[in-house]
Amino acid sequence: PELTPTQLPKTIDNTRAPDPTAVSSEDEELAETVTHDEFAGISAGDPDTKVLITTGKRAGETSFDFIRDLLMVIPHSIYYKRGKYPISSISTYASNRGFTAVLVVKEDNKKLTSLTHVHLPSGPTAFYRLTSFKPHSRIPHHASRTLQIPEVLLARFSTALGRRVGRMLGSLFPPPPAQDPMGRQAVTFHNQRDFVFFRMHRYVFRETADAARLQEIGPRFTLKLKWLQKGAFDATGGEYEWLYQNDMGKSRKKFYL
Repeated sequence: PELTPTQLPKTIDNTRAPDPTAVSSEDEELAETVTHDEFAGISAGDPDTKVLITTGKRAGETSFDFIRDLLMVIPHSIYYKRGKYPISSISTYASNRGFTAVLVVKEDNKKLTSLTHVHLPSGPTAFYRLTSFKPHSRIPHHASRTLQIPEVLLARFSTALGRRVGRMLGSLFPPPPAQDPMGRQAVTFHNQRDFVFFRMHRYVFRETADAARLQEIGPRFTLKLKWLQKGAFDATGGEYEWLYQNDMGKSRKKFYL
């Protein structure tokens, strides 16, 4: 027999506090917003993506291990040595050369700590705590990457903020053209309780394009949004769209993405 709603076991997810900013994928206002937001051009394929990846000022092998995997995952991405330049100067340099995003990877005591994502040319800028990195080489029975552009899957971003963050992450990737299904790949950003889990898989076909299974490629990592700033990165006068506060973590039933 099927369980009635009152018989279903209670979980943190299904007892989540109601959020007035929750939106439906069928929301007409949402559809209008995504047609004209900062990521609409990339979603339509113009401009093409071009991502500059760099490090914090004190980068070690941990950062470079992560960046090596990012360069394989994100099409049209290029590594630039950080030097002594501030992020604002790097963003201006990148914008003037047609880049559509800057990613800054930081570590502390040989552990990854944060990822800053600047959408170009005019923002927004997101700052994430970065944890749980597992490189491609350490994924058990991992698949090999192909040269095809991966499709992007965004899962469980249910609020206005969550949809915005999801579209921003998705804007790192160009829309995939029509491709041979035998080499298809997918990257997934899966939000669960405000932790965004990254995974990459390849479709493995048995005999026909209608029968497939997923084989993980890697890497794996987890992001947790700490703030979203209007415009390109501004360390002193930036205006925040959203800022995590310490008291936000007190309720186990309140989530923001």
